[in-house]
Amino acid sequence: MLAANLVGCKSNEWPPVPEPPVAQSPVIWKKGLERSGLTSTPLYYQDNILFGHHAKETNNYLVYCLNAKTVDSVWQTRIVTPFEFNPFDGQMSFLSNDKLVLSDSKRMFVLNAMSGEILWNYTDPNNFGGVCIIDNNIYIAEAVLRETSTMYRFDINTGVKEKLFTINRSEYGSNYSPDVLMPVKWVHPSGDEILVLQNRTYGWFTDMESKMDILAWNLTADSMLWYRDRLDGFSSQARPAIDGDKVYFYGDHHTYCINPATGETIWKYFIGNGPEDDFNIANILIIEDKVIIKPDNEHIHAVNKETGERIWVNEKTEASPGLLTVHKDTIWFASAGIFGINANTGEKVIDDWNNGGYGSWIFPVAHHPTNGTIFTSDATGFYCLNPKYMK
Repeated sequence: MLAANLVGCKSNEWPPVPEPPVAQSPVIWKKGLERSGLTSTPLYYQDNILFGHHAKETNNYLVYCLNAKTVDSVWQTRIVTPFEFNPFDGQMSFLSNDKLVLSDSKRMFVLNAMSGEILWNYTDPNNFGGVCIIDNNIYIAEAVLRETSTMYRFDINTGVKEKLFTINRSEYGSNYSPDVLMPVKWVHPSGDEILVLQNRTYGWFTDMESKMDILAWNLTADSMLWYRDRLDGFSSQARPAIDGDKVYFYGDHHTYCINPATGETIWKYFIGNGPEDDFNIANILIIEDKVIIKPDNEHIHAVNKETGERIWVNEKTEASPGLLTVHKDTIWFASAGIFGINANTGEKVIDDWNNGGYGSWIFPVAHHPTNGTIFTSDATGFYCLNPKYMK
């Protein structure tokens, strides 16, 4: 047997010892940033990647457009504000056609995504919570002195501002201070355009408790279609998701499926009863027949969007995710490490990758549309990564 194994070897040679495989780095390229800090949600646009980050100078913010393959700079725009500009949250930066929208709770800038030119900007006399884009309009809502909350929209091309409606604490919400949040649009069978949203109220003048109301505003008729008081208690600021004739909200320990025509509950799904299950910052994703729910604990759920029945749950991820994104049946999010979850099974494809413990991996992930690479930040640098080697 030994002789057979040594056939082909000279008398003074043994079979060569195989070299151990060399681990390939998942880092394709890294762009160093001027200082450590929060990075806006990265956005892929025409072979380029767009994102913003604080400059080294105080109250200066740099917006980058990098070639996604070569990391060459396509353009770079500096935004100077009286105070720190911080469009970090997932509901604060968007790409709509060739317009890049960056916002924090006080200021909003709209840039030409091809050139970096600032087309227009807006500073609010109060603070506003969240931004969303519906059709060619940017929506914001501001609350004033715990008395009123008003929804506005801007024409994304011109910056012209339009007031839509105001909720006050005496007319709606049982004397609770109003705080209307970002809507989704639903089209009524009559053809009327309806905004469906949450009024996240608080009893500053009553019991000092939180209350989740929901409402539907008829844009076409300029009137309230329905208002539902106290769907739940404490609630999230996450924007609802819409699919056909169903709207999905985060509530206190539950996710709700709501009929947008009436405000009635179609089903609700129990998330959990821990203290982290009543304030869920992640967005709700709709993927084919599934609603993807990621509370602020270690669990992630997929439920049937029609019935609310559980399809799968993975209880071994991480808490406090930011923005959830999806690409080719993989759900991506970051929470001190990058996670990739198979949308069909709930199994982890990428399990808490954190570059060996270096960096703050808390920022959303963008995707190349075809080659599988991803883009994100660790607070000090911006990366292009190959998920194949993120093990």
